Amino acid sequence: MTHRALLVLLTLACLPVPALAADSSVRGATSCGEWVSHRKKSDNLALSNASWLVGFLSGLSAGSKKDILAGHDNAAIYSWMDNYCNRHPLKDTASGARDLMNELLQKGAGK
Repeated sequence: MTHRALLVLLTLACLPVPALAADSSVRGATSCGEWVSHRKKSDNLALSNASWLVGFLSGLSAGSKKDILAGHDNAAIYSWMDNYCNRHPLKDTASGARDLMNELLQKGAGK
């Protein structure tokens, strides 16, 4: 790769990225049905899904420039998602994460 091409790529990488739209395609999110099933089994996919959720929420938090996760441990986040997925079995964890972020923002988290 030439120096010019590398410079262009680095410049593009530094440009601001718009906030995640609700209709954006999200990779790695699992269905709520799968979330609940694997959490009950406490298997490797439950761990993988939980790690994805915390990473996704961390990305949403960083993108919003608000520390929405401050004061909330992972166990509380998982419990919130358990409840969400039990109430909305046809949705996915990305939808739940967005709803959680909005809920935390409304409660004043991330100031």
